Amino acid sequence: MSSSCCRAFGGWLAGCGAATAVLASVVQTVLMIGSGGDIARLAGTTIALVPLSFLTFITMCFLTAIPALIVIWLAEQLHAQSVVFFGCAGAAVGALCISLLAPSGAIWMAGLGELFVVAGFVAGATYWAVTREDLGYSHGR
Repeated sequence: MSSSCCRAFGGWLAGCGAATAVLASVVQTVLMIGSGGDIARLAGTTIALVPLSFLTFITMCFLTAIPALIVIWLAEQLHAQSVVFFGCAGAAVGALCISLLAPSGAIWMAGLGELFVVAGFVAGATYWAVTREDLGYSHGR
């Protein structure tokens, strides 16, 4: 496996981790607000969030594998090197994922769809940050 392929795989995993972190941080914030200052309750829910975050990461990996592969291939064909390209592509993948998870559209009405779009943007930007050396930035372009 070439180093650029390994870096792309690592970038994709890092992007999945970043998207998971975005989702988990929003859930954690809601839990902090909902705890009403009860530290013991907050600690318990925070501990319970760890396995949920792991499951979210695994789900993120399964849902984004093929769309991310398509985006990476497209970026290669277009010689895309922009964080904006990868961020927007990640946002589109995030929108696709939430649409697959909740096809009724109710999730968009609740405002949670936008959260997945933001998480996808962060994932795409993270991918770019990990792989930018392979995208040509190490050569002064």
